[in-house]
Amino acid sequence: MKIQYASDLHTEFGSFPLQKSDLKGDILVLAGDIAGKPRNLNQYLHSLAGSIPILYVMGNHEFYGHDFAMDLWQYQKTIGSQAGVHFLENNSVEIGGIRFLGCTLWTDFFGGMHGKASERGMNDFEFITLDGDKLRWTNVAYRHRNSLAWLKKELETSFPGPTVVITHHAPSALSNPPQFAGSPISGAFYSNLDELIEKTAPALWIHGHMHNTTDYMIGKTRVVCNPFGYEGIEVNVDWDPGAMVEV
Repeated sequence: MKIQYASDLHTEFGSFPLQKSDLKGDILVLAGDIAGKPRNLNQYLHSLAGSIPILYVMGNHEFYGHDFAMDLWQYQKTIGSQAGVHFLENNSVEIGGIRFLGCTLWTDFFGGMHGKASERGMNDFEFITLDGDKLRWTNVAYRHRNSLAWLKKELETSFPGPTVVITHHAPSALSNPPQFAGSPISGAFYSNLDELIEKTAPALWIHGHMHNTTDYMIGKTRVVCNPFGYEGIEVNVDWDPGAMVEV
């Protein structure tokens, strides 16, 4: 199966870098940060849908201006109603003999070591609320633990075919650009899941969130990221609308 993948299209900046005419794979994976509002996301996915199945996980930017708890339900209701579009948040879908596991997989902030710094330095904590109050890193880490527990259970459950994991946040420091090594807010971008990946060996792990292209191996698992970035501000020079992996 040819899996086409992209993330961080940030269509809220007025650009639509991936068009239906670009779709050449058997399936499209969108690893988050696609649009800023459920209605806009729904319209964009509708413009892509119809030719191949679309698998989608939410990014952090989908929550901006919204509530951390309620808007997940709103996105699920809106996106889940579209034919051919699969909304993944701690759930899976099997297509063509391949198991796809998906979740946003917020980070654990390295056990809290980067929690306070991330609250001060990340827009997530400025633009996302929780039940009307300020979002805290502990709220995010709690959701990470829930997703990670689900993901570990699924990965440890035998499956006769290949497994593909889709997350927004990155699973390894190997995805972190060298210029950000040691940054006090790195804990908001990736978790250290290398040991889990080596142990369970999914065929492929697709993520977003970073605005640099990645393609590397952890044991038997290929890890990839194909982000676009911010139109007019920061566009990934290696962005490829036709990025594809065969599994």
